[in-house]
Amino acid sequence: MASAELRLALPVDPARDAVAAALADQGFETRATDSGSLEVARGAAGDETGSPGGRARFDVHVSEVSEGTLVVFENAEPVTPVPGVAGGDDVREAARLAGARLAQQGLLAVAEPAGGAIAPIPPAPMYTGLAASAAPGYPGSAPASGPVAPAYGAPAYGAAPAGAAAPGSERTNPLSIVAIITGFLFPVAGIITGAVALAQIKRSGEKGRGLALGGLIAGSVLTALAFVGALIFVIAVFIGVAQGESADPYGQQEGGVTVAPDEQAPVDPSAIALGACLDNLPGGVIGTDNVVDCAQPHAYEIFHTFDVADAAFPGDAGIEDAAYTGCEGAFPAFVGVDYQNSTLDYYFVGPTEQTWAAGDREIACLLYDPSTEESVGSLQGSGL
Repeated sequence: MASAELRLALPVDPARDAVAAALADQGFETRATDSGSLEVARGAAGDETGSPGGRARFDVHVSEVSEGTLVVFENAEPVTPVPGVAGGDDVREAARLAGARLAQQGLLAVAEPAGGAIAPIPPAPMYTGLAASAAPGYPGSAPASGPVAPAYGAPAYGAAPAGAAAPGSERTNPLSIVAIITGFLFPVAGIITGAVALAQIKRSGEKGRGLALGGLIAGSVLTALAFVGALIFVIAVFIGVAQGESADPYGQQEGGVTVAPDEQAPVDPSAIALGACLDNLPGGVIGTDNVVDCAQPHAYEIFHTFDVADAAFPGDAGIEDAAYTGCEGAFPAFVGVDYQNSTLDYYFVGPTEQTWAAGDREIACLLYDPSTEESVGSLQGSGL
């Protein structure tokens, strides 16, 4: 059974396509099989003269080797002899002409007959579909300009020596360069372009696999670091908010609880009057200097005052409970809406253990708007 081999410096799939195109130039029809081989035919059954070269039928098998792809031409059935073709060996002749065309394209690495021995194929007329310069060095063809390629069996018909890479394999994949750049500048884009570049390189055999892989890895690492950084930031914000609430200068807690009594400033009773407006107490002591015109920007408005029952000091908790009860009880009458349904809040000042001993029994309820640092005008009857 006649057979011949070619070796192409291409991956398997591109090599199969290149061989099919070279055989189509000779008038052959090819069909890919499930196994990856090509079924090649020219002329109908019984056709002795109806097509160039007569009827022929053979298979082409492709497999991956170190140089690229091994292509084996193998007879599938007896062929009709062609006048003028030595031995009528259409398989070897088709392989020779296909090899000439592929060598012209710079795709051939090694060509040799089955069995591994390098040997020339018997000369035969060139296929009429090829230009005279398509296979320089073959009998019957005019020499092409430039060096004349050696006969079938020598490396690559004048192409690169055995084992040399095809010209396409020396080209760096452009997308791999984009991947390594975007991997550091735009990590997510680096991941995407790196993956696409690796897929293209696997098909084409181009250079740049390291660049594509570097872009993919850099993008992945930076994306992961960005995610961790964002997570840490969110956690820090939540912690800061929680600490800020606990350190609220108004001492607010759930339900509008005000500062603890032991943190309140001494009170000048002459300054505590219902409806009086106060500044933000920069000196820490409520006195006449803190009273401002309610038509001017101010921090607080006194909406209620009352005295705690005279007895032993009830403790900070006792003062606080009394303030909740007294202030929230007076809230609706002054504001025009229940405390729980209002957007306003209150702050209270009352006796400490030290001021209690000096006779202080008064608690003052201070109204304020938490949505703004200062209010203008009285909030009485605002319904806010």
